[in-house]
Amino acid sequence: MRKRYLTCLSALLLLGLVPVDAAQALAFRCNSYVIDVGMHKAEVMQKCGLPALRDQKTERRRIGLRQFDPSLMVHPNQNAGNRVRHARNYEHQFAQETAYEIDVQIEEWVYNFGPQRFMQLLRFEDGRLKQIQDLASGH
Repeated sequence: MRKRYLTCLSALLLLGLVPVDAAQALAFRCNSYVIDVGMHKAEVMQKCGLPALRDQKTERRRIGLRQFDPSLMVHPNQNAGNRVRHARNYEHQFAQETAYEIDVQIEEWVYNFGPQRFMQLLRFEDGRLKQIQDLASGH
């Protein structure tokens, strides 16, 4: 029992010592405000001021939808009960895929809070904060 406890404790200590590059976060503090994923970029700028660096780009993304289509599985010599059972087992084989492309506006902001704190990389998609990432210590 004691050996197991020491092994678990050692593993936890080692995990705490492993450096994590570019760790993702759900929130961070800016001045006295908490900045959360989901906030609008206007709110972030109001609370944190202008970022040290700003980059903009547009990404084209393919969106695909799969919808079950029972008409794809109709067989002339198959009764209704068999079709329903067949549909439950093999829905993925009888689906139509609809795909289209959309443009997503991406902005990346970097805030530098000085040498005592990590710099923060904020990724906005269509005006909303989607990702917060810790960078190296500021300067």
